[in-house]
Amino acid sequence: MHTSQTARTVNTMVDPSPPRVDPPSGARINWMRHASARGVLQQVTSAFEERGIPVLPVKGIITAHALYDDVAARTIGDIDLRVSRRHFRQVARIARSLGWSTQTPGPVLWQTVLKVGGWEVDVECTLGPPGLCALSVENLIRRARRCVEPFGFPHLQPELNDHALILVINAFKDGLYPMPWALEDLRRIATHEHFDAEIVVARASEGRVASALWIVADWLVEAHGAGEWRAVRDRIGSHPPSARVARTYGYVHRRGWPPKPGLLTTAGSADSPFGCASGLALALTGIVRGRCIRALRKVSRPST
Repeated sequence: MHTSQTARTVNTMVDPSPPRVDPPSGARINWMRHASARGVLQQVTSAFEERGIPVLPVKGIITAHALYDDVAARTIGDIDLRVSRRHFRQVARIARSLGWSTQTPGPVLWQTVLKVGGWEVDVECTLGPPGLCALSVENLIRRARRCVEPFGFPHLQPELNDHALILVINAFKDGLYPMPWALEDLRRIATHEHFDAEIVVARASEGRVASALWIVADWLVEAHGAGEWRAVRDRIGSHPPSARVARTYGYVHRRGWPPKPGLLTTAGSADSPFGCASGLALALTGIVRGRCIRALRKVSRPST
C-alpha cells in the first residue's frame, strides 16, 4: 500500500510519523526460514557426525531444493532428521551436553524433538511407527549421497526413491490427512526425472509396506488427480496385497483418524503377520511408557 506523500515546509521539518513498512510476503518469510534452518542443520549434523553418528535430513529441508524451482515456494515448519536406532540414546546425551533441550512428543518409541536455535528438530529412528517398515534408517543411509550443495557444507541426501517412500509412509501415518505442502511434495516427487515406480514398489515390498504404498498411491490418483502415481499403484496390483491392512485402515480413516486408534492401525499395517504383531507390541509399549512418564511427572511435582 502506498502512503500519500507528506507535504513538507520550507524548513524541511521531519514528519513525526514513521514510514509504513509492509510486512514480508509469505514467500519472503519462507526464504528467511529456509536460510535459518540451513544454519541449524549445519550445527546439528556437524555435532553428531563429528562423534561418528551419520544424520539423514529428510522432508521439507531437502524437498524444497530437490523438487521446487524456488525454495520459498515450500513452507518449512521444522527440521526432520533420521538416525540409526543404535545411536538414539547417544544423540540425546550429545544434545543435552550441548544445551539443547530434548522432548518426547508422544507415545512413539525412538523419537525425540530437539530445541536448537529456536527450531524444533525432529529426530526419528524408524520409517513410520516402529515395526511398520522392515527397512531401517541404516539401509537408507547406505544408499544416501554425500553432497555439499545446496547448503554449502557436507551432508547426506536420501536417494530419491527412498525419499518418496518416506513421504508415502508419512502420509499413511497421518491417516491421509497431510499438510498441504506434504501433499505437494508427493505430487512433485513422482514427476522427478529420477523417480522410478518399479524401484519404489520394490523398496516397499522389501519393507513389508506394499499395502500402505498402494493405499497412498490410490488416494493420490483418485482423490487428487496425481496420475503419476497410477504406475505405482498398478505395479502392485488391483488392490492392496493385505486385505487386513486395507479393511482396518479404511475403517479407522472413515472415522476421522482418532490419535490412539490411528497409531495402532498404522503400527499394525505391515503386510506380514509377524510385522503386524511386532508393530502393535511396540506401539502399545510406547503408549504405556508415555502414561508412566506422565504419572511420574505428576507425582514429582511439588505440592502447592
